[in-house]
Amino acid sequence: MCSLLRKHLHWNLPKLVSARQTSIYTQRLLSVVTPDIIVPRKMKGRFASEEQKRIISEFVIKSNSSINDWGALKSSVLSIERGYINEKNINGCILEICSQQKRLDLVKSFMKYVKQCSQSKPNIALELLYIRSCYKSRYELTDDDQYEIQTNCQSLFKNNLHLLNSVLLEGIVMGICCTTLWRDSLKFIKESKIEGDVTLNTFVSVILRAFEEGEIDLGWTTVQNMFNLHRIIPLEIIAAWFNLCEKNINCSHRRVLEFLRDNEYIIRDNLAELIRSKLKQSGIKTTTTMIYHNSGKCKNCNQVLEHAEVTNSDFKILQERFLSNVMIGKNIFNNSSPQELNDFKDFIEITAPYDVVVDGLNLAYAYRGKIGDHSLTKIVMKNFIEKKLKVLLIGRKHLVKILGKEFDFIKQNAHIFFTNDLSKDDPFVLYAAMYSGIDTQILTRDLMRGHKYLLGDAAVKSIFQKWLQKHRLRLRIRAGDKVIIKEPITYLQATQESANGIWHMPYQEFKEPGSWSKPDSSPDKWMCIKM
Repeated sequence: MCSLLRKHLHWNLPKLVSARQTSIYTQRLLSVVTPDIIVPRKMKGRFASEEQKRIISEFVIKSNSSINDWGALKSSVLSIERGYINEKNINGCILEICSQQKRLDLVKSFMKYVKQCSQSKPNIALELLYIRSCYKSRYELTDDDQYEIQTNCQSLFKNNLHLLNSVLLEGIVMGICCTTLWRDSLKFIKESKIEGDVTLNTFVSVILRAFEEGEIDLGWTTVQNMFNLHRIIPLEIIAAWFNLCEKNINCSHRRVLEFLRDNEYIIRDNLAELIRSKLKQSGIKTTTTMIYHNSGKCKNCNQVLEHAEVTNSDFKILQERFLSNVMIGKNIFNNSSPQELNDFKDFIEITAPYDVVVDGLNLAYAYRGKIGDHSLTKIVMKNFIEKKLKVLLIGRKHLVKILGKEFDFIKQNAHIFFTNDLSKDDPFVLYAAMYSGIDTQILTRDLMRGHKYLLGDAAVKSIFQKWLQKHRLRLRIRAGDKVIIKEPITYLQATQESANGIWHMPYQEFKEPGSWSKPDSSPDKWMCIKM
Protein backbone atom coordinates (compact mmCIF):
# COMPACT_ATOMS: atom_id res chain seq x y z
CA MET A 1 0.00 0.00 0.00
CA CYS A 2 2.80 2.38 0.96
CA SER A 3 4.65 1.59 -2.26
CA LEU A 4 1.53 2.31 -4.29
CA LEU A 5 1.03 5.60 -2.47
CA ARG A 6 4.64 6.62 -3.07
CA LYS A 7 4.30 5.69 -6.75
CA HIS A 8 1.09 7.70 -7.03
CA LEU A 9 2.68 10.77 -5.43
CA HIS A 10 5.79 10.40 -7.56
CA TRP A 11 3.84 10.56 -10.83
CA ASN A 12 1.23 13.16 -9.77
CA LEU A 13 3.25 15.70 -7.81
CA PRO A 14 4.07 17.71 -10.99
CA LYS A 15 0.33 17.89 -11.72
CA LEU A 16 -0.51 19.19 -8.25
CA VAL A 17 1.93 22.10 -8.24
CA SER A 18 3.14 24.52 -10.86
CA ALA A 19 6.49 24.24 -12.57
CA ARG A 20 7.72 27.28 -10.63
CA GLN A 21 6.62 25.83 -7.29
CA THR A 22 8.31 22.53 -8.13
CA SER A 23 11.53 24.36 -8.99
CA ILE A 24 11.50 26.38 -5.77
CA TYR A 25 10.60 23.30 -3.73
CA THR A 26 13.47 21.36 -5.32
CA GLN A 27 15.93 24.19 -4.66
CA ARG A 28 14.98 24.46 -0.99
CA LEU A 29 15.04 20.69 -0.53
CA LEU A 30 18.48 20.34 -2.07
CA SER A 31 19.94 23.28 -0.13
CA VAL A 32 18.68 21.88 3.18
CA VAL A 33 19.35 18.18 2.70
CA THR A 34 22.65 18.12 0.81
CA PRO A 35 25.88 19.58 2.19
CA ASP A 36 27.16 20.37 -1.32
CA ILE A 37 25.14 22.36 -3.79
CA ILE A 38 23.62 20.14 -6.45
CA VAL A 39 22.04 22.07 -9.27
CA PRO A 40 18.75 20.82 -10.72
CA ARG A 41 19.14 20.40 -14.47
CA LYS A 42 16.29 22.71 -15.38
CA MET A 43 17.24 25.51 -13.02
CA LYS A 44 18.39 28.49 -15.09
CA GLY A 45 17.97 32.22 -15.60
CA ARG A 46 16.15 33.93 -12.75
CA PHE A 47 15.84 30.80 -10.60
CA ALA A 48 19.55 30.04 -10.87
CA SER A 49 20.42 33.67 -10.11
CA GLU A 50 18.14 33.76 -7.08
CA GLU A 51 19.79 30.61 -5.76
CA GLN A 52 23.22 32.19 -6.21
CA LYS A 53 22.16 35.30 -4.30
CA ARG A 54 20.55 33.16 -1.59
CA ILE A 55 23.82 31.33 -0.96
CA ILE A 56 25.72 34.63 -0.62
CA SER A 57 23.06 36.20 1.61
CA GLU A 58 22.93 33.19 3.94
CA PHE A 59 26.71 33.21 4.19
CA VAL A 60 26.77 36.92 5.06
CA ILE A 61 23.91 36.74 7.58
CA LYS A 62 25.26 33.68 9.40
CA SER A 63 28.91 34.73 9.45
CA ASN A 64 30.11 35.99 12.83
CA SER A 65 33.81 36.18 12.06
CA SER A 66 36.12 38.30 9.96
CA ILE A 67 37.98 35.13 8.98
CA ASN A 68 35.91 33.47 6.30
CA ASP A 69 36.43 30.96 3.53
CA TRP A 70 35.61 33.33 0.69
CA GLY A 71 37.07 30.89 -1.83
CA ALA A 72 34.59 28.18 -0.82
CA LEU A 73 31.73 30.68 -1.10
CA LYS A 74 32.76 31.69 -4.62
CA SER A 75 33.12 28.04 -5.68
CA SER A 76 29.67 27.24 -4.29
CA VAL A 77 28.06 30.16 -6.13
CA LEU A 78 29.85 29.52 -9.41
CA SER A 79 28.94 25.83 -9.33
CA ILE A 80 25.42 26.94 -10.20
CA GLU A 81 25.41 27.42 -13.93
CA ARG A 82 23.13 29.62 -16.01
CA GLY A 83 22.80 32.31 -13.34
CA TYR A 84 23.90 35.88 -14.01
CA ILE A 85 26.68 35.76 -11.37
CA ASN A 86 29.91 34.68 -13.02
CA GLU A 87 33.69 34.95 -12.67
CA LYS A 88 33.64 38.58 -13.89
CA ASN A 89 31.05 39.98 -11.52
CA ILE A 90 31.04 37.71 -8.48
CA ASN A 91 33.37 39.93 -6.43
CA GLY A 92 31.07 42.90 -6.91
CA CYS A 93 27.97 40.84 -6.08
CA ILE A 94 29.47 39.54 -2.83
CA LEU A 95 30.66 42.99 -1.80
CA GLU A 96 27.28 44.52 -2.61
CA ILE A 97 25.38 42.02 -0.44
CA CYS A 98 27.84 42.59 2.42
CA SER A 99 27.20 46.31 2.02
CA GLN A 100 23.41 45.90 1.97
CA GLN A 101 23.62 44.04 5.28
CA LYS A 102 25.93 46.78 6.63
CA ARG A 103 28.54 44.21 7.56
CA LEU A 104 31.62 46.40 7.55
CA ASP A 105 33.68 43.55 9.02
CA LEU A 106 32.85 41.33 6.04
CA VAL A 107 33.36 44.18 3.55
CA LYS A 108 36.91 44.67 4.84
CA SER A 109 37.55 40.94 5.09
CA PHE A 110 36.43 40.26 1.52
CA MET A 111 38.36 43.19 0.06
CA LYS A 112 41.48 41.92 1.84
CA TYR A 113 40.86 38.49 0.31
CA VAL A 114 40.47 39.97 -3.19
CA LYS A 115 43.75 41.86 -2.90
CA GLN A 116 45.55 38.75 -1.70
CA CYS A 117 44.22 36.64 -4.57
CA SER A 118 44.86 39.25 -7.24
CA GLN A 119 48.29 39.97 -8.59
CA SER A 120 47.20 43.53 -9.41
CA LYS A 121 45.06 46.20 -7.77
CA PRO A 122 41.26 45.67 -7.86
CA ASN A 123 39.55 47.42 -10.75
CA ILE A 124 38.07 50.89 -10.29
CA ALA A 125 34.47 49.62 -10.17
CA LEU A 126 35.28 47.32 -7.24
CA GLU A 127 37.27 50.04 -5.49
CA LEU A 128 34.29 52.41 -5.77
CA LEU A 129 31.90 49.76 -4.50
CA TYR A 130 34.20 49.19 -1.53
CA ILE A 131 34.29 52.93 -0.79
CA ARG A 132 30.51 53.19 -1.00
CA SER A 133 30.18 50.20 1.34
CA CYS A 134 32.46 51.90 3.85
CA TYR A 135 30.41 55.10 3.55
CA LYS A 136 27.27 53.24 4.57
CA SER A 137 29.01 52.19 7.79
CA ARG A 138 31.16 55.33 8.13
CA TYR A 139 30.51 55.74 11.86
CA GLU A 140 32.16 52.34 12.50
CA LEU A 141 35.40 53.11 10.66
CA THR A 142 38.66 53.04 12.60
CA ASP A 143 41.49 55.54 12.12
CA ASP A 144 43.33 52.96 10.03
CA ASP A 145 40.23 52.41 7.89
CA GLN A 146 39.90 56.15 7.30
CA TYR A 147 43.55 56.48 6.36
CA GLU A 148 43.23 53.63 3.85
CA ILE A 149 40.11 55.17 2.28
CA GLN A 150 41.72 58.61 2.23
CA THR A 151 44.79 57.25 0.42
CA ASN A 152 42.64 55.31 -2.07
CA CYS A 153 40.48 58.33 -2.88
CA GLN A 154 43.46 60.63 -3.39
CA SER A 155 45.07 58.05 -5.66
CA LEU A 156 41.87 57.47 -7.64
CA PHE A 157 41.42 61.20 -8.19
CA LYS A 158 45.03 61.84 -9.18
CA ASN A 159 45.37 58.85 -11.51
CA ASN A 160 42.00 59.23 -13.22
CA LEU A 161 41.59 62.99 -13.50
CA HIS A 162 41.76 62.77 -17.30
CA LEU A 163 38.74 60.44 -17.46
CA LEU A 164 36.85 61.63 -14.39
CA ASN A 165 33.06 61.46 -14.69
CA SER A 166 30.20 62.15 -12.28
CA VAL A 167 29.99 58.53 -11.04
CA LEU A 168 33.71 58.29 -10.27
CA LEU A 169 33.67 61.71 -8.60
CA GLU A 170 30.67 60.68 -6.48
CA GLY A 171 32.50 57.62 -5.14
CA ILE A 172 35.67 59.61 -4.39
CA VAL A 173 33.72 62.34 -2.56
CA MET A 174 31.73 59.80 -0.55
CA GLY A 175 34.99 58.17 0.49
CA ILE A 176 36.83 61.35 1.43
CA CYS A 177 33.77 62.47 3.43
CA CYS A 178 34.38 59.45 5.69
CA THR A 179 37.69 60.98 6.76
CA THR A 180 39.00 64.04 8.59
CA LEU A 181 40.01 65.49 5.22
CA TRP A 182 36.36 65.72 4.15
CA ARG A 183 36.75 69.41 3.18
CA ASP A 184 39.00 68.26 0.32
CA SER A 185 35.81 67.02 -1.35
CA LEU A 186 35.06 70.62 -2.38
CA LYS A 187 38.51 70.85 -3.97
CA PHE A 188 37.89 67.59 -5.83
CA ILE A 189 34.56 68.91 -7.14
CA LYS A 190 36.15 72.15 -8.32
CA GLU A 191 39.20 70.54 -9.92
CA SER A 192 37.07 67.89 -11.65
CA LYS A 193 35.73 70.61 -13.99
CA ILE A 194 32.36 68.80 -14.16
CA GLU A 195 30.56 71.02 -11.64
CA GLY A 196 27.51 71.17 -13.89
CA ASP A 197 27.24 67.37 -13.83
CA VAL A 198 27.79 66.69 -10.12
CA THR A 199 25.33 64.09 -8.81
CA LEU A 200 22.84 64.61 -6.00
CA ASN A 201 24.59 62.00 -3.81
CA THR A 202 27.88 63.89 -4.16
CA PHE A 203 26.32 67.04 -2.72
CA VAL A 204 24.47 65.12 -0.02
CA SER A 205 27.71 63.52 1.23
CA VAL A 206 29.35 66.94 1.65
CA ILE A 207 26.29 68.57 3.23
CA LEU A 208 25.75 65.83 5.79
CA ARG A 209 29.38 65.94 6.88
CA ALA A 210 29.34 69.76 7.04
CA PHE A 211 26.28 69.72 9.30
CA GLU A 212 27.81 66.97 11.44
CA GLU A 213 30.89 69.16 11.91
CA GLY A 214 28.83 72.26 12.62
CA GLU A 215 30.01 74.00 9.42
CA ILE A 216 26.72 75.85 9.01
CA ASP A 217 27.55 78.34 6.25
CA LEU A 218 29.44 75.77 4.20
CA GLY A 219 26.58 73.30 4.55
CA TRP A 220 23.91 75.75 3.40
CA THR A 221 26.05 77.10 0.57
CA THR A 222 26.36 73.54 -0.72
CA VAL A 223 22.61 73.01 -0.25
CA GLN A 224 22.00 76.02 -2.48
CA ASN A 225 24.45 74.76 -5.10
CA MET A 226 22.74 71.36 -5.04
CA PHE A 227 19.30 72.94 -5.38
CA ASN A 228 20.39 75.18 -8.25
CA LEU A 229 21.53 72.11 -10.18
CA HIS A 230 18.96 69.47 -9.22
CA ARG A 231 16.04 71.57 -7.88
CA ILE A 232 15.31 69.08 -5.12
CA ILE A 233 15.92 68.83 -1.38
CA PRO A 234 16.34 65.25 -0.03
CA LEU A 235 14.66 64.49 3.29
CA GLU A 236 17.95 63.44 4.90
CA ILE A 237 19.35 66.96 4.45
CA ILE A 238 16.47 68.59 6.33
CA ALA A 239 16.56 65.85 8.98
CA ALA A 240 20.30 66.44 9.47
CA TRP A 241 19.73 70.17 9.91
CA PHE A 242 17.03 69.66 12.52
CA ASN A 243 19.31 67.22 14.35
CA LEU A 244 21.97 69.94 14.42
CA CYS A 245 19.40 72.41 15.78
CA GLU A 246 18.85 70.11 18.77
CA LYS A 247 22.57 70.20 19.60
CA ASN A 248 23.52 73.76 18.63
CA ILE A 249 21.63 76.75 20.01
CA ASN A 250 23.03 78.88 17.18
CA CYS A 251 21.02 76.87 14.63
CA SER A 252 17.38 77.73 14.01
CA HIS A 253 14.48 75.83 12.49
CA ARG A 254 13.72 79.05 10.62
CA ARG A 255 16.65 78.37 8.29
CA VAL A 256 14.64 75.67 6.47
CA LEU A 257 11.60 77.94 6.05
CA GLU A 258 13.81 80.82 4.89
CA PHE A 259 15.42 78.56 2.28
CA LEU A 260 12.00 77.48 0.97
CA ARG A 261 10.89 81.13 0.91
CA ASP A 262 13.98 82.45 -0.88
CA ASN A 263 13.83 79.72 -3.53
CA GLU A 264 10.01 79.74 -3.78
CA TYR A 265 10.15 75.96 -3.64
CA ILE A 266 6.95 73.98 -3.06
CA ILE A 267 7.79 70.74 -1.26
CA ARG A 268 6.04 67.35 -1.27
CA ASP A 269 3.95 66.14 1.65
CA ASN A 270 6.58 63.67 2.89
CA LEU A 271 9.04 66.51 3.51
CA ALA A 272 6.24 68.65 4.95
CA GLU A 273 5.43 65.88 7.42
CA LEU A 274 9.08 65.70 8.49
CA ILE A 275 9.14 69.48 9.06
CA ARG A 276 5.87 69.27 11.01
CA SER A 277 7.21 66.48 13.21
CA LYS A 278 10.50 68.23 13.97
CA LEU A 279 8.81 71.56 14.72
CA LYS A 280 6.32 69.84 17.02
CA GLN A 281 9.18 68.22 18.96
CA SER A 282 10.55 71.72 19.53
CA GLY A 283 7.23 73.01 20.84
CA ILE A 284 6.32 74.94 17.69
CA LYS A 285 2.64 74.77 16.76
CA THR A 286 1.73 73.79 13.20
CA THR A 287 -1.76 73.51 11.70
CA THR A 288 -2.92 72.19 8.35
CA THR A 289 -4.98 74.95 6.78
CA MET A 290 -6.39 76.26 3.52
CA ILE A 291 -6.06 79.63 1.82
CA TYR A 292 -9.14 81.27 0.33
CA HIS A 293 -8.32 81.93 -3.32
CA ASN A 294 -10.35 85.12 -3.64
CA SER A 295 -8.87 86.91 -0.64
CA GLY A 296 -5.64 85.06 0.10
CA LYS A 297 -6.72 84.71 3.74
CA CYS A 298 -5.62 81.78 5.90
CA LYS A 299 -8.55 79.85 7.36
CA ASN A 300 -6.61 79.12 10.56
CA CYS A 301 -5.11 82.49 11.55
CA ASN A 302 -6.99 84.93 9.27
CA GLN A 303 -3.72 86.42 8.01
CA VAL A 304 -3.74 87.63 4.40
CA LEU A 305 -0.84 86.27 2.38
CA GLU A 306 1.56 88.42 0.37
CA HIS A 307 0.26 89.62 -2.98
CA ALA A 308 2.14 88.68 -6.13
CA GLU A 309 2.95 92.22 -7.27
CA VAL A 310 5.16 92.98 -10.27
CA THR A 311 6.14 96.59 -11.06
CA ASN A 312 6.76 97.93 -14.56
CA SER A 313 10.50 98.14 -13.87
CA ASP A 314 10.53 94.53 -12.60
CA PHE A 315 8.68 93.41 -15.72
CA LYS A 316 11.19 95.14 -17.98
CA ILE A 317 14.06 93.33 -16.24
CA LEU A 318 12.19 90.03 -16.70
CA GLN A 319 11.60 90.70 -20.40
CA GLU A 320 15.28 91.39 -21.05
CA ARG A 321 16.52 88.41 -19.05
CA PHE A 322 14.00 86.02 -20.59
CA LEU A 323 14.94 87.11 -24.10
CA SER A 324 18.69 86.67 -23.51
CA ASN A 325 18.71 83.54 -21.31
CA VAL A 326 15.82 81.52 -22.71
CA MET A 327 14.97 82.62 -26.23
CA ILE A 328 18.33 83.78 -27.60
CA GLY A 329 20.41 81.41 -25.47
CA LYS A 330 21.36 78.01 -26.82
CA ASN A 331 18.74 76.25 -24.69
CA ILE A 332 15.80 76.75 -27.01
CA PHE A 333 17.66 75.34 -30.00
CA ASN A 334 17.75 71.95 -28.32
CA ASN A 335 14.07 71.72 -29.25
CA SER A 336 13.66 74.22 -32.05
CA SER A 337 15.61 75.92 -34.88
CA PRO A 338 16.86 79.46 -35.57
CA GLN A 339 14.61 79.69 -38.62
CA GLU A 340 11.50 78.76 -36.64
CA LEU A 341 12.38 81.25 -33.92
CA ASN A 342 12.91 84.05 -36.45
CA ASP A 343 9.59 83.25 -38.14
CA PHE A 344 7.88 83.40 -34.77
CA LYS A 345 9.44 86.75 -33.84
CA ASP A 346 8.36 88.24 -37.16
CA PHE A 347 4.85 86.91 -36.59
CA ILE A 348 4.69 88.42 -33.09
CA GLU A 349 5.97 91.81 -34.20
CA ILE A 350 3.18 92.02 -36.79
CA THR A 351 0.26 90.69 -34.73
CA ALA A 352 0.99 91.61 -31.07
CA PRO A 353 -0.08 92.74 -28.51
CA TYR A 354 -2.56 90.14 -27.27
CA ASP A 355 -4.96 90.04 -24.37
CA VAL A 356 -4.53 86.30 -23.85
CA VAL A 357 -1.98 83.72 -25.02
CA VAL A 358 -3.23 80.11 -24.92
CA ASP A 359 -0.99 77.06 -24.59
CA GLY A 360 -3.03 74.98 -27.04
CA LEU A 361 -1.43 71.57 -26.63
CA ASN A 362 -1.35 71.89 -22.86
CA LEU A 363 -5.03 72.78 -22.90
CA ALA A 364 -5.89 69.87 -25.18
CA TYR A 365 -4.16 67.26 -23.02
CA ALA A 366 -4.54 68.64 -19.49
CA TYR A 367 -8.24 67.87 -19.23
CA ARG A 368 -8.39 64.82 -21.45
CA GLY A 369 -11.20 62.59 -20.23
CA LYS A 370 -12.58 65.29 -17.93
CA ILE A 371 -15.12 66.65 -20.39
CA GLY A 372 -17.59 65.05 -22.82
CA ASP A 373 -17.41 64.98 -26.60
CA HIS A 374 -17.07 68.75 -26.87
CA SER A 375 -13.71 70.30 -27.68
CA LEU A 376 -12.40 72.09 -24.61
CA THR A 377 -10.13 74.17 -26.82
CA LYS A 378 -13.08 75.45 -28.85
CA ILE A 379 -15.13 76.19 -25.71
CA VAL A 380 -12.31 78.21 -24.18
CA MET A 381 -11.45 80.05 -27.38
CA LYS A 382 -15.12 80.87 -27.97
CA ASN A 383 -15.32 82.31 -24.45
CA PHE A 384 -12.42 84.67 -25.13
CA ILE A 385 -13.69 85.60 -28.58
CA GLU A 386 -17.18 86.46 -27.26
CA LYS A 387 -15.52 88.83 -24.77
CA LYS A 388 -13.84 90.47 -27.78
CA LEU A 389 -10.39 89.64 -26.50
CA LYS A 390 -7.45 89.36 -28.85
CA VAL A 391 -6.26 85.78 -28.51
CA LEU A 392 -3.17 83.91 -29.70
CA LEU A 393 -3.31 80.10 -29.77
CA ILE A 394 0.12 78.44 -29.76
CA GLY A 395 0.59 74.73 -30.29
CA ARG A 396 2.33 72.09 -32.35
CA LYS A 397 1.27 71.18 -35.87
CA HIS A 398 -0.47 67.95 -34.90
CA LEU A 399 -2.94 70.02 -32.87
CA VAL A 400 -4.72 70.65 -36.18
CA LYS A 401 -5.71 66.97 -36.30
CA ILE A 402 -6.91 67.07 -32.69
CA LEU A 403 -9.14 70.10 -33.36
CA GLY A 404 -10.57 68.68 -36.59
CA LYS A 405 -13.45 70.72 -38.02
CA GLU A 406 -13.30 73.17 -35.11
CA PHE A 407 -9.94 74.41 -36.36
CA ASP A 408 -11.68 76.57 -39.01
CA PHE A 409 -13.74 78.43 -36.36
CA ILE A 410 -10.65 79.17 -34.27
CA LYS A 411 -8.60 80.20 -37.29
CA GLN A 412 -11.25 82.70 -38.39
CA ASN A 413 -11.55 84.33 -34.96
CA ALA A 414 -8.08 84.21 -33.37
CA HIS A 415 -4.39 84.33 -34.21
CA ILE A 416 -2.62 80.97 -34.46
CA PHE A 417 1.01 79.91 -34.51
CA PHE A 418 1.97 76.22 -34.71
CA THR A 419 5.52 75.06 -34.07
CA ASN A 420 7.06 71.88 -35.45
CA ASP A 421 5.99 68.71 -33.68
CA LEU A 422 9.45 68.28 -32.13
CA SER A 423 9.67 71.86 -30.88
CA LYS A 424 9.17 72.94 -27.31
CA ASP A 425 6.26 75.36 -27.38
CA ASP A 426 6.47 76.70 -23.79
CA PRO A 427 9.12 79.37 -24.58
CA PHE A 428 6.95 80.64 -27.44
CA VAL A 429 3.96 81.04 -25.10
CA LEU A 430 6.02 82.99 -22.58
CA TYR A 431 7.71 85.15 -25.22
CA ALA A 432 4.40 86.13 -26.84
CA ALA A 433 2.93 87.09 -23.47
CA MET A 434 5.96 89.10 -22.33
CA TYR A 435 6.31 90.85 -25.69
CA SER A 436 2.63 91.90 -25.48
CA GLY A 437 3.11 93.69 -22.16
CA ILE A 438 2.55 93.42 -18.42
CA ASP A 439 -1.25 93.06 -18.67
CA THR A 440 -1.31 90.04 -21.01
CA GLN A 441 -2.61 86.81 -19.48
CA ILE A 442 -1.74 83.21 -20.36
CA LEU A 443 -3.78 80.03 -20.11
CA THR A 444 -1.70 76.97 -19.22
CA ARG A 445 -1.40 74.46 -16.43
CA ASP A 446 2.39 74.40 -16.76
CA LEU A 447 4.31 76.09 -13.95
CA MET A 448 7.29 76.65 -16.28
CA ARG A 449 9.84 75.64 -13.62
CA GLY A 450 12.48 74.78 -16.23
CA HIS A 451 12.32 78.24 -17.79
CA LYS A 452 12.36 79.87 -14.37
CA TYR A 453 15.60 78.03 -13.62
CA LEU A 454 17.23 79.36 -16.80
CA LEU A 455 16.67 82.97 -15.75
CA GLY A 456 19.70 82.94 -13.45
CA ASP A 457 19.74 84.89 -10.20
CA ALA A 458 17.14 84.55 -7.47
CA ALA A 459 15.73 88.08 -7.85
CA VAL A 460 14.73 87.59 -11.50
CA LYS A 461 13.36 84.11 -10.73
CA SER A 462 11.18 85.67 -8.04
CA ILE A 463 9.86 88.28 -10.48
CA PHE A 464 9.04 85.50 -12.96
CA GLN A 465 7.23 83.49 -10.29
CA LYS A 466 5.08 86.45 -9.30
CA TRP A 467 4.40 87.50 -12.89
CA LEU A 468 3.38 83.99 -13.92
CA GLN A 469 1.13 83.54 -10.94
CA LYS A 470 -0.58 86.89 -11.37
CA HIS A 471 -1.21 86.35 -15.10
CA ARG A 472 -1.89 82.60 -15.36
CA LEU A 473 -5.56 81.81 -15.92
CA ARG A 474 -7.03 78.55 -14.62
CA LEU A 475 -9.94 76.35 -15.65
CA ARG A 476 -12.64 74.61 -13.68
CA ILE A 477 -15.05 72.09 -15.18
CA ARG A 478 -18.38 71.61 -13.44
CA ALA A 479 -21.26 69.22 -13.92
CA GLY A 480 -22.73 69.25 -17.40
CA ASP A 481 -19.37 70.06 -18.96
CA LYS A 482 -19.64 73.68 -17.86
CA VAL A 483 -16.25 75.33 -18.28
CA ILE A 484 -15.33 78.26 -16.03
CA ILE A 485 -12.23 80.36 -16.64
CA LYS A 486 -10.85 81.33 -13.26
CA GLU A 487 -8.93 84.54 -12.73
CA PRO A 488 -5.31 84.27 -11.55
CA ILE A 489 -4.64 83.70 -7.86
CA THR A 490 -3.55 87.04 -6.41
CA TYR A 491 -1.54 85.87 -3.40
CA LEU A 492 1.99 84.47 -3.61
CA GLN A 493 1.98 80.67 -3.56
CA ALA A 494 5.28 80.24 -1.78
CA THR A 495 6.55 79.90 1.79
CA GLN A 496 6.28 83.30 3.48
CA GLU A 497 6.33 85.02 6.85
CA SER A 498 3.66 87.47 8.00
CA ALA A 499 4.45 90.64 9.93
CA ASN A 500 3.47 89.00 13.23
CA GLY A 501 5.91 86.10 12.77
CA ILE A 502 3.43 83.50 11.49
CA TRP A 503 4.72 81.37 8.61
CA HIS A 504 2.67 79.81 5.83
CA MET A 505 4.21 76.92 3.90
CA PRO A 506 2.55 75.35 0.82
CA TYR A 507 3.09 71.70 -0.10
CA GLN A 508 1.82 69.18 -2.61
CA GLU A 509 0.69 65.60 -2.28
CA PHE A 510 3.03 63.04 -3.76
CA LYS A 511 1.80 61.89 -7.17
CA GLU A 512 2.73 58.52 -8.60
CA PRO A 513 4.20 58.75 -12.11
CA GLY A 514 1.36 58.83 -14.64
CA SER A 515 -1.31 59.71 -12.11
CA TRP A 516 -3.67 62.62 -12.74
CA SER A 517 -2.96 65.87 -10.92
CA LYS A 518 -4.91 69.09 -10.57
CA PRO A 519 -4.86 71.03 -13.84
CA ASP A 520 -4.09 74.37 -12.16
CA SER A 521 -1.07 72.79 -10.42
CA SER A 522 -1.58 74.96 -7.32
CA PRO A 523 -0.44 73.62 -3.92
CA ASP A 524 -2.69 70.95 -2.43
CA LYS A 525 -2.24 72.03 1.19
CA TRP A 526 -0.84 74.75 3.40
CA MET A 527 0.74 74.65 6.83
CA CYS A 528 0.25 77.53 9.28
CA ILE A 529 3.29 77.74 11.60
CA LYS A 530 3.48 79.89 14.74
CA MET A 531 7.18 80.16 15.57
